[in-house]
Amino acid sequence: MAQSFTALGKGNGFPICLPIKEMADDEIIFNDPTLKETMDAYWNFKSVTFGGATFEPDNEPKDLICDETLNVGSDSSGDDGPNESGQFVVSNAVPQIFFDEKKVKYYKHGIRMSFTARTLVEDNSAGERSKGSTIIVNYFSALYTEEENEPYTCVDETFQGDVVGKSASERTQTISSVTISGIPFIKEVIKIFSGTAFRDSDPDDPIPPCPTSDGYPVEPEEPTLKLHTY
Repeated sequence: MAQSFTALGKGNGFPICLPIKEMADDEIIFNDPTLKETMDAYWNFKSVTFGGATFEPDNEPKDLICDETLNVGSDSSGDDGPNESGQFVVSNAVPQIFFDEKKVKYYKHGIRMSFTARTLVEDNSAGERSKGSTIIVNYFSALYTEEENEPYTCVDETFQGDVVGKSASERTQTISSVTISGIPFIKEVIKIFSGTAFRDSDPDDPIPPCPTSDGYPVEPEEPTLKLHTY
């Protein structure tokens, strides 16, 4: 249990004047926190865990009155190299204020979690063939940039006018709203596939088929966010 306290702050609910973020033209407001939720995420942040990464600053909420960045920091775990376990990153930062084109005020808390994992399959025993799949899972606040989904496509690879192989790719972005311990987040899942397959050096060898994914790395369980209670 945290010790109760009273803070006059800067008249905005925080011990500092929050930085103002300039919105990019392509950013979209989604599942943004209220002032109360933003204050809760800031003052009462205790720890966040995602996979093997945990950030847990050793401070009481009242300590932020004298040092407003005591709960700011990050931790990481794992390896995002091909066919490794994947990398988890967790962090907390000072909240921000931003305005839309109508000058309406919004808030953005500073808690963020991410995971990246990749697979890679290479086979040079029958021509040059490789394919890889990547998954990126992000949890963050208030603003996101929409990316154009690219459905699976496969095209010919040519050399001096002759078809020598196939190249395939795919990219998807999925956005959803998630609430963790009462704090709203944007959840972004990005999946990327690319592959190439070339025939052997003999021009009479058949052109290999289009590369296809063997499946994406498994999406991890939802992060755990702990808040101080009084």
